[in-house]
Amino acid sequence: MKAAWWIFFGAMLFSISAYAEPVLEKRNGAIWVKSATTHEVERLFEEHGFRNFSEVRMKFPRIYLTKLPTDWQEIPQTDNKNRIFIRILLPLVLKVNEALRQERAEIEKINEKFEKDGKISVADRKLLEEKAKKYDVFTRMDGDTRISILLTKLLLKIGDVPPSIMIVTAAIYTDWGMSRLAVEANSLYREEIWYQKEGLKPLDDENAEYRYKIFANLEDCIASRALQLNSHINYDYFREARQMSRAINRPPFGQQLAAKMMQDSNLHNIAGMIDYTFTYYRLIKTDYFPELEDVK
Repeated sequence: MKAAWWIFFGAMLFSISAYAEPVLEKRNGAIWVKSATTHEVERLFEEHGFRNFSEVRMKFPRIYLTKLPTDWQEIPQTDNKNRIFIRILLPLVLKVNEALRQERAEIEKINEKFEKDGKISVADRKLLEEKAKKYDVFTRMDGDTRISILLTKLLLKIGDVPPSIMIVTAAIYTDWGMSRLAVEANSLYREEIWYQKEGLKPLDDENAEYRYKIFANLEDCIASRALQLNSHINYDYFREARQMSRAINRPPFGQQLAAKMMQDSNLHNIAGMIDYTFTYYRLIKTDYFPELEDVK
């Protein structure tokens, strides 16, 4: 009798889970997907006309997944699945870029005041110091010289990151989201933290003194990677290339920076994987001034 009851109870749970609705929240012109299957995500994209990502100056709906679909690891690897992965990440990267543009606009406004009046307010000075700390900008100078240096360096460091390279590196580092890090830690770029107990322990090294950082959601992971590109000394070349692109009013193209990015990883044949992924999925087109639009 007990065995029959547990069989019935298990079947009921399976039935409920099989027909569970996706967990969505709509606010401020965006849909936040907190839990959904791959099929449900694809259907949501279709409902809002989000099918393609490889045309110039496209607009994409504000559909933000907090994590990969619940059944992502169970879905066979196909070209269509890879395209869903790209569509999952692209709005999130563009959202992070919107925040970066807002940060840059704040610094540009302070810079305009400083150039015009030769001084800035106490509130602006506080904001400037906060951004300097965030983006690892340092100078021993003080007074007006300090303000000038901080403004110059921050205007070099704060800016958009190419969606193409954010997507292609996430795809390669996580095997298109199939890795343990992507599913359990929302980690797309193998970000490490050292000498701390927090984080996901590497399975292939019992004595490792590092852990993989766990992120609350995919957006936080992408924002953290963008901060690395915008602040770490290893990416000076990236920021210089972006500055040159800005001077001629064109975006920095990820594929042009990929050769340098390859030096960041010891993954086998990463050069070939990056080049193939860029070319096959025409990801370079995602760098041509893409925009987000509110969902109806």
